[in-house]
Amino acid sequence: MRWLVILVAALATLWSGYWFVGRGALRDGIASAVAAAEARGWRIAWDDIGIGGFPNRFDTTLTEPDVTVPDGTLRWHAPFLQVLALSYRPNEIIAVAPRRMTFAAPWGDAVVTSADLRASGTVSLAASPNLQHGTVVGEALGIDGGAWRLDIARAQLAARQAGTPDAWDLALDGDGIRAGGTLAAALDPAGALPEVVDSLDLDATWVPDGAGHAVDLRRAALVWGALALDATGALEVGADGVPEGTLSLELRGTEAALELLRGWQVVPEARMPLIEAGLAGMTAGDGSVRFDLVLADGRMRLGPIPLGPAPRLPPPSAPPLP
Repeated sequence: MRWLVILVAALATLWSGYWFVGRGALRDGIASAVAAAEARGWRIAWDDIGIGGFPNRFDTTLTEPDVTVPDGTLRWHAPFLQVLALSYRPNEIIAVAPRRMTFAAPWGDAVVTSADLRASGTVSLAASPNLQHGTVVGEALGIDGGAWRLDIARAQLAARQAGTPDAWDLALDGDGIRAGGTLAAALDPAGALPEVVDSLDLDATWVPDGAGHAVDLRRAALVWGALALDATGALEVGADGVPEGTLSLELRGTEAALELLRGWQVVPEARMPLIEAGLAGMTAGDGSVRFDLVLADGRMRLGPIPLGPAPRLPPPSAPPLP
């Protein structure tokens, strides 16, 4: 029994030593990562940092964190950020966000609120760790941009490396999505659809390639009142933001879709009767319409029907991670 007590005491001492050594290594790792990010132009600051959770966790809490991307176009501030990890699985982390955060961007400031917003992920065990997969889950999300607002009852975004560090499998689903203000006016100018989008789902692989990127869309689905849309296909987007490729679409609720097209003014009004007649001719007995949306040479066509210039998409990626 005496030897058992000695063994337990020795193991406890070793484990305690491991935790304190690990805490020191974590502090050094954070300082090294911040220094490397600042060398690349990021501005990262906080009022205080604390690491607790002895003996089985490393709970890192930053108070008043403030981060600005290298070109200064996006700034994030929050009262705190908490990152949690088990001491025996330090590469598996959980990040807990506060219920209120602020963002500053060229198009204006925005306040983000939530009932619950957290992320989990696994990073590689390496001197320069990379994210291998991660998930962000939010409940009762609200984004208030002053003149516009977006509320989401529930949303989840999952990402994982798809073969190479630059390729990512992405899955997004959300429901109870409500836009307000200028955002609602932009999404549905004619007010043809309900205020709340029922659901939005996305399953795709995204591959950045220099100034452009490629998207392999396994499925995108939208249900918004009478409108239901499913899409599959592949797109390549060049440095100019113009997409090229073909999307296979299945549509229900053609009247609502036509009202959206009119409101968005992406198709000349003189061409709308031709599109209406084309969709009517392709409508199946169950009320669905199946067709290809082709984007080529900077223009769009719905099957054989020309629609007009293709839209320019946003830049292919966010600023490099710190």
